[in-house]
Amino acid sequence: MRKDGPTVITELPKAWWKGDERVEEFMPAVRQAIERHVKWPSPEFTDIYNRAYEAVYHAIEKYADKPGGKKE
Repeated sequence: MRKDGPTVITELPKAWWKGDERVEEFMPAVRQAIERHVKWPSPEFTDIYNRAYEAVYHAIEKYADKPGGKKE
């Protein structure tokens, strides 16, 4: 910890997927919804956005090979 307080990162890179194109197409609507309620940049915004990104990614991975889903 620094003497003047902890370092707070508000814009985290997507280290796990590095911009998975399958996920990216869904994120503008998510971002708009979050921005209606939480200011950007803020740790709260980043946390909500990242959790939504992870949820979309995991849903695509889980259901892509199921009927009605498609995997490219």
